[in-house]
Amino acid sequence: MCTQIKFHKFITSLFILLIASCSAFGQTYGLDFRSHEVVQDKRTGLAIGQEHALCFTDNVELSFEVSFIPNQKNYFGYLVRVIGNDGRNIDLIYDYDKSPPIRHFRIVIGDTFSRIVFDLPGIGTQDQWHTFRLQFNKDKGMLRLLAGGQTFEQPLTLSNKNCYKLFFGANDYQNFKNSDVPPMMLRNIRILENNRLTHYWPLNEADGGLAADSVGNSNGIATNALWVKKMRTNWQALQSFTINGAASLAFNPAEETVYIIGRDSLFRYSIPLNKMRADAYSTGPQSLSAKYQSYYNAVDKKIYLLPVTLQDMAILDPATLAWDKQLPSFTDGMNYCHFNKYYSPADSALYTFNGYGFFLYKSNIYRYHMPAGTVQLIDSSKAKMTPRYLAALGPAAHGAYIMGGYGNPSGRQVLNPKNLYDLNYFDVRTRTFTKIYDLKIDTEEFVFANSLVINEAAHTYYGLIFPKHKFDSELQLIQGSLTEPVFQAVGDKIPYKFHDIRSYADVFYDSIAKRFIVPALFYDEEANRTTISMYSLYGPPLPVQAPEAVLRKGYTGLIALGAGAVLLLLFAGWQLYRRLRRKQPAVTTASGIPTPIPQEPVLPVTPLQPQFDAAAPAPAAAPGQEKVLIHLFGDFQVRDSSGEEVTKLFTPLIRELFLVILLYSIRWERGISSEKLKELLWFDKTAASARNNRSVNIAKLKNILERIGFIRISKDTGYWKIDLDEDKVYIDYSRYLTIMRDKGQLNKHRMSGLADIIQRGSFLTNDEHEWLDAFKSEISNEIIDTYMHFASSVDLREDPDFLIKVANYIYYFDPVNEDTMSIKCKSLAYLGKHSLARDTFEHFGKEYKRLYGEDFEKNFQEILE
Repeated sequence: MCTQIKFHKFITSLFILLIASCSAFGQTYGLDFRSHEVVQDKRTGLAIGQEHALCFTDNVELSFEVSFIPNQKNYFGYLVRVIGNDGRNIDLIYDYDKSPPIRHFRIVIGDTFSRIVFDLPGIGTQDQWHTFRLQFNKDKGMLRLLAGGQTFEQPLTLSNKNCYKLFFGANDYQNFKNSDVPPMMLRNIRILENNRLTHYWPLNEADGGLAADSVGNSNGIATNALWVKKMRTNWQALQSFTINGAASLAFNPAEETVYIIGRDSLFRYSIPLNKMRADAYSTGPQSLSAKYQSYYNAVDKKIYLLPVTLQDMAILDPATLAWDKQLPSFTDGMNYCHFNKYYSPADSALYTFNGYGFFLYKSNIYRYHMPAGTVQLIDSSKAKMTPRYLAALGPAAHGAYIMGGYGNPSGRQVLNPKNLYDLNYFDVRTRTFTKIYDLKIDTEEFVFANSLVINEAAHTYYGLIFPKHKFDSELQLIQGSLTEPVFQAVGDKIPYKFHDIRSYADVFYDSIAKRFIVPALFYDEEANRTTISMYSLYGPPLPVQAPEAVLRKGYTGLIALGAGAVLLLLFAGWQLYRRLRRKQPAVTTASGIPTPIPQEPVLPVTPLQPQFDAAAPAPAAAPGQEKVLIHLFGDFQVRDSSGEEVTKLFTPLIRELFLVILLYSIRWERGISSEKLKELLWFDKTAASARNNRSVNIAKLKNILERIGFIRISKDTGYWKIDLDEDKVYIDYSRYLTIMRDKGQLNKHRMSGLADIIQRGSFLTNDEHEWLDAFKSEISNEIIDTYMHFASSVDLREDPDFLIKVANYIYYFDPVNEDTMSIKCKSLAYLGKHSLARDTFEHFGKEYKRLYGEDFEKNFQEILE
């Protein structure tokens, strides 16, 4: 009887989970459009019928679903452009109409506004899907649009046979070219002729540029495609950069910002913009080590830098960049690291748990009462948990969940510590722990990154796991239940270098952008620098392979998702249960966990592929062999002669050593002396120690270059120098210097070649070294001066589109250049894009005030004059 009751509970829970899984995972597809956040050439478009138009003899309906990304500054652009066989365009656009009554959506026919103009609530604030239906009725000579429960009509003459080409977002078709794209997602495009479905493009692809027509035979072509399925299984590498000293992390969900607290600066990483900004502290450098973690308090909008004991704590005001006090100096060996922290709104207190130091695992709980500024150690007789570190904590309504870790009951490292897999709940009201369950693990042992993302309403959590016994490790996101010991892996893996207290990883959930953000830190003690790598995955995350339902209570089995499988399971329940009990588990997964359905991610930044200056193309490699590619503009990137990316082979120190020798070799064509290398890289070492470090790291660098091929390091002239086969190695910085050294030949063609180089971003965007500042400054000034000089020689009326591109290139290096803003505004206005011109001016004004603390003195009309 007891077994039957337990099985009944299991079947009921599984039924709910399967239904929720179908709901959660059933709509995770579509095409996401790159919009105004990227240059025109990188925006997303979908073309259907471009080569062979879609032809109809009866009445036709085109329908599709669109979801607009929330909290974007600009939604202007073309949802769809329909081009008929008569050369007439019919456009559904989102316009900037700010005059009441506000009506943003318009139908444009040819070059004239139709009488169809309307608005939909929630655009920019909500992420729901909107269905648009365009009906072409040739019998009545009418175009009808249905959207948001509204119906609009416009007389439209149609012939007996009508053929159409469809363009969603950007397109480059003949004289109908367009690059104004709303930040949107698109799915479920259907065409009905006389109410019969003739074409259907669900847009459920995961890769490539083909959009399959699942009913007809007219496949669409997507350019710069961002498939939603892939965005929910593949982590995107966003940023990677190095800062001096140790670092700590905090997350501001309201502003979608990750704070990196460094020794002398606060780094703010904006998730929507995928940009990093550094601001030096107004009160000077702060003492920092691995023993400190950080917490952003949304109540007072301050960042708390805290150790596990909450005694030596400092508070930073991000607005003024001022610390309330200077922390004492420290000894790295006296740290308690990898502890967990929790803020309780109920009693306005910060709590810390667990940690490791002095070969001891901790289980103490400290409480800092913010209003009173007092610290207390919680009575361990009431709150007891196995001492541990490398556990994960997730906040809940009245407490916190703590999962897993590594430790033992004695707390002493010498007494056989083990991986722990228990889930505990800390109730802040009673200050006691309740154990919920132990995971049953038959996979590789693992520990957790610092945080859990909790969804109490759905009884689910997300966490990052990794094996602690490997240096070259990997982070894996899992989705699990708060009530049952089940979980499944979701998304692919993130590379992670784990060296105990030198490494740190966390996971945050951006509820606005609907995606997970993972910062992974590695502190190089020898170089006294921290490398921070940022990754993102859109939610709800999907398993890399098809989801399986596997039970973890001594039995396992595969249960297909969907209503049919649910009914079958309920019908044959007991027989299935008896079979399942006899099978041994094979995979650690769980049935679908109910979770809110994020519909609208923010567009990520995808690395651009290398492009060569058409004015002077790089020499071709031998047949069957690619060129070695080294990119220094934008993210540092190296590809070997087989096309494989090998950037990861360069550790932070090896990377800096390679860059300094390479740049000195290219820029001054002689290399760098051993004395200069010591000054730049090992200034804090003795001569003997610096010599030893140089020898070891030069040897490592030689091995890497030997693997890449066609590049070697030499000291034939007494200087360390990079030698290479110029026919088989392409370096964008070398190409850049070739263009800039021949300024007398700068024309539009060569300017486009320069654009191919710098469109990846500014020079070594994510590398921050004092010696590198001179290179960056020289390049930025040279590019700005060159483009401005060239722009002044171009007649606005001859090529306004190219001048807009020129302005965008300059913005990479100087976002508040008044002359650049003026060129772009005038060019946009000349093209009739007045709303975009004003938008450019207003954005410039905000950036100007942020940087200089005062309003820009000119108005929009003065700029256009």
